[in-house]
Amino acid sequence: MSDDSEVVHELLMGEQPFAIIADAIRILTVERLKFQRLKDVIIEAINSRPKPTKEQLKLFAGQLPLDGRVRIYLRLSRPLNARLDEIKTDLSERLGGPCGVRETVVFCALVISQR
Repeated sequence: MSDDSEVVHELLMGEQPFAIIADAIRILTVERLKFQRLKDVIIEAINSRPKPTKEQLKLFAGQLPLDGRVRIYLRLSRPLNARLDEIKTDLSERLGGPCGVRETVVFCALVISQR
């Protein structure tokens, strides 16, 4: 498989985490005056590499667990996915437990939604 192939993540979450993602999309859309997608939120988070504050970590931990019935899909190139994995590893260390892609995506959206 070549490096330019894509990875598709199927994410199931509750209404509140979904609302956080929708808010991050809205904020980026208004900032850029062009409609943004979840992928754009993730690219923004990757490029700005969020350094979570204690307040953000506490707010995020209050959202856990993120389980629910809202299904969304995130398609990333393999290089972008590898960079998202770096954020996931960092978030896992800061929270003191394992985080999946879903948790990482919601956390990235939370940081952007607090701009």
